Amino acid sequence: MKEKINNDRRDILTKAAAVATVVATGGISNNINAQPQNIASNASKEESKHIPIPKQAPAKEGVLSLSGGAGLYYWDTGGEGPAVVLSHPGRGSALTWPYQQPVFAKAGFRTIAYSRRGYFGSPAGSKNDTGNYADDLNALVEHLKVDKFHILGLAAGGFAVSDYLVSYPEKLLSMTIVCSLFGLWDKNIDERLDFILPKSFSDLPPEFKELGPSYRWAHPEGVKEWLEMEKKSRGDGVRHGQKAKNSITWEKIRAAKVPTFFIAGGADLYQPPSMMRAAAREIPGSETLVVAEAGHAIQWEQPTLFNSVVMAFFKKHS
Repeated sequence: MKEKINNDRRDILTKAAAVATVVATGGISNNINAQPQNIASNASKEESKHIPIPKQAPAKEGVLSLSGGAGLYYWDTGGEGPAVVLSHPGRGSALTWPYQQPVFAKAGFRTIAYSRRGYFGSPAGSKNDTGNYADDLNALVEHLKVDKFHILGLAAGGFAVSDYLVSYPEKLLSMTIVCSLFGLWDKNIDERLDFILPKSFSDLPPEFKELGPSYRWAHPEGVKEWLEMEKKSRGDGVRHGQKAKNSITWEKIRAAKVPTFFIAGGADLYQPPSMMRAAAREIPGSETLVVAEAGHAIQWEQPTLFNSVVMAFFKKHS
């Protein structure tokens, strides 16, 4: 039965992937100025089946101690393949990736995820010693003896990714930014958020802000699982905030010359596809993809498609 469900899901998402690549800039392409040749839509009347959270691959867990009583909880599947580090959103933690962990590991990637200070399993430490995104992550990869790796940041996780990119570019094989606009402030891009996000937006339920409406309607069981993950990810609630090690600019990002892949959800309220395309235009050679119907949590809503395109990008740059 489980195999049939997965096959049904795979068939539907294969069609959705074809749609997504058209809705994006003419496909998963490094030609960011390309225009779609035609408009396609998913004409199927069938709804994809809910995919239960899969059994996780064996992984080493630990907490890396940092100064001021802080620490970073992490899990690491190990292995000799290329390393991948996953940077979680503000509504998540190292627990954000149950659909990726076993799939990436089976594909031969050494997959690592961690919780930033104050999130699940990671003590916040002293408010007078908050460290920074880049040095925290670098301490972790050095502790795990990882020399070079692919990095993927989802939503607020993109802040840590961009800080690491400009601080330690020589250690990155590639960078994937999902539903995020790095940790920089761009007047021409960020000021437009005032037009699309009302002041009351922050008061809305997290599942409404994070998950696309199609997913919430079709998969209430998945919404429940996501809410359980989100609640657990909050940790003990103590969080002091954190800053970047460096100022982030488009010039510094371009200078790093790291292969870059942007992924946006077609139904993302925070970071719409048009915002992703504006960012992609700043990085020559970057690749883009819009996933139809997905909200701010593509890795949860459409994991089969997400895993497929992300692993293909990793393999191309390993």
